[in-house]
Amino acid sequence: MNAPVQIETPDLKASKPQESFHEYLRIVGRHRLSIIAITLLFSLFGVLYSAIQTPVYVASAMLQIEREAPRYIEVSNLYGGGGQSFEYYQTQYVILRTRPLAARVVDAVGARKIVDAMNSVERFSLRKYLPFLPAPDVPKPLTDEQARDTAIGIVQGGVDIEPVRNSQLVWVNIALTNKEMAAVLANALAQTYVENVLEARVGQVSDAAQWLSGKLGELKTNVSGAEDNLQKFMEKEGLVDLRGIDSLANQQVTSLSADLATARGERMARENVYQQVQAARSSGRLADVPSLLVNPLVAQGRAKMLDKEKDVDELRAKYGPKMPLLVEAESQLLVARRAFEQQLEQAANAIELEYQGTVAVERQFSSQLSGATQEARNIGGKSVEFNRLSREAEASRQVYEKFKTQFNQTEASKEMPTSNARVVEAALLPTFRTSPNTRRTVIAATLIGFALAILLAFLLEHLDSTIKTAEDVERLLEVPVLGLMPNIKGTTRGDGQLLKYFSEHSKSQFAESVRTVRTNVLLSGIDRQRKRILVTSSVPGEGKTTMSLNLAQSLGQMNKVLLIDADMRRPTVARIFGNAQPTVGLSQFISGEAKISDCVHQLENSNTFIMTAGVIPPNPLELLSSQKFSEALSNLNKVFEYIIIDCAPALAVSDALVLSRLVDGVIYVIKCDATPHQAAASGIKRLRRVDAPLLGVVLNRVGERSHGYGYGRYAYYADGYYAHYGYYQQNEKSSRKKG
Repeated sequence: MNAPVQIETPDLKASKPQESFHEYLRIVGRHRLSIIAITLLFSLFGVLYSAIQTPVYVASAMLQIEREAPRYIEVSNLYGGGGQSFEYYQTQYVILRTRPLAARVVDAVGARKIVDAMNSVERFSLRKYLPFLPAPDVPKPLTDEQARDTAIGIVQGGVDIEPVRNSQLVWVNIALTNKEMAAVLANALAQTYVENVLEARVGQVSDAAQWLSGKLGELKTNVSGAEDNLQKFMEKEGLVDLRGIDSLANQQVTSLSADLATARGERMARENVYQQVQAARSSGRLADVPSLLVNPLVAQGRAKMLDKEKDVDELRAKYGPKMPLLVEAESQLLVARRAFEQQLEQAANAIELEYQGTVAVERQFSSQLSGATQEARNIGGKSVEFNRLSREAEASRQVYEKFKTQFNQTEASKEMPTSNARVVEAALLPTFRTSPNTRRTVIAATLIGFALAILLAFLLEHLDSTIKTAEDVERLLEVPVLGLMPNIKGTTRGDGQLLKYFSEHSKSQFAESVRTVRTNVLLSGIDRQRKRILVTSSVPGEGKTTMSLNLAQSLGQMNKVLLIDADMRRPTVARIFGNAQPTVGLSQFISGEAKISDCVHQLENSNTFIMTAGVIPPNPLELLSSQKFSEALSNLNKVFEYIIIDCAPALAVSDALVLSRLVDGVIYVIKCDATPHQAAASGIKRLRRVDAPLLGVVLNRVGERSHGYGYGRYAYYADGYYAHYGYYQQNEKSSRKKG
């Protein structure tokens, strides 16, 4: 079997987010009446809630709390006075809400007065509107302690502290249902706080003065002890003024250190020459030491020796070795050489003596520096102890003087107590209520109601298992969609207007939908003609008879068509035509009691003929499954080109299963937003079990376009493209004129 040809629709898979958004809008539009009703109900509840609430009035007094109070003690953290930090103000705000302060306010105003004022406020009571309700029990009178606790709770419960930003000001608010008492308590709380701060500061001054008085005696004793210790140390060490001795010792150490450095440098310089002389003497080469040759005597001896050597060399070259002059010259050379050697020895001895002298001087300065250093250390140790005792004595005197000054200031401040808080503005009698805020309450209730209604709509949509769109049919039933039939306003099930609607509104959206179904049915039978078409549904009331009537008229525009009402348990066609009683129809034709001409009725000005069910037999299934019914269909096909069979629902009885074997195609009608997909799937499953030639599904009574269900993306073609040419507007105008 060839699958039915579907009209191509635009592929919108690429715009899934937009589809989802449109789906959300369709859900909201579908449940718009419920959403509006729930929203209005919550708005009304907000109005009623505001109406039954007792009005609350707020009285406000303004306080100024300074960042720093006048100081009587310079030690700022002695008692936490001043309050320069953010924590200080937060602490004061908490104090304004504390029970002890509220108790003082109650004692000042009067507990009974507060309780009676609050009880005098008229409150909402159902008994005022429903007198038959029992009267409430009269409460027992409160004891003084109970009245005081109740009044304290009223004050604490009504207090609200509101700081003024970037200032030292703060609003003290009291919210009560009695506006006169709210003003009284606001002023009383502000004044009580100022008095409390003043009392706290007076107490701090007294405590500080008492503490300072005891501390001064202790400090005076410490000063005396420190001075005595210093004096005893100086007497023990025999010191008058250690500062001069310490300076002299340091100067001596510095001088000796400089002399030692000079002696050491000179010794190191002599030591180098001394080592050269010692090395030359051990090798017998003193004449090679440069330091010895610079000696004047050595230089003179060396020059004389060199002159004698020159004379010998000249005589030796001139005369023979035995010449008396040569012998005498060699003798003089020997004497000069010995003299030179003696002079070298004397110069070397002199260098040794100089070196030994520098070593002795270095040792002497080193010994003197060690002694001076030790003496300076001894003096330094005494200086450290002396300085420590001096500092202790001086520190004790400074602390004593500071505390003495603070004590004098504290004693003076006792005569003039100050407070860092004052009342800037007294509370006035409030003229406007602050709650309930009717506008805010109604807006909040409306928003809550709207949100809950939206959530409820989506929840119901999620729980709703009915089929609503063509996508649902293809996804849940895996069956092609032959068409979507719109809902027609002003018509109901069994209404005769449905029969005439196709012919009278040939250019309407409904008529176009019928023609779409017709086209899909005919194109599905290119290889096999669809001469006999069975129309069924899951349960009664889904519009299969309407679909059969209009499809028959659509096919009747081309050929002769016969519509057979085969729903012999609940026949509908005859009732639509106005025949309340059974007429001659299918049952008489099958049994041979009537001819075709007696059983068939032609619609006016059309090729559409109708055969009603006739008299309902005791067992319709036997009649429909009989051989006579099969032969009757064959005979009817000789007269009519197409036969449309309106059959009973597939889930109710088995008529559709039997008739599906005698037809060329089966159309399954599903009512949009009414048929659960489980029921439709069960009916289609039954047809498939008997190999019924299922052509597809017609989704009937698709919701209004404002609901957006059923058509979805297809609405563009109905409302956009064709409407541009006035295709539907002309039809609607003509229909209104006829009406």
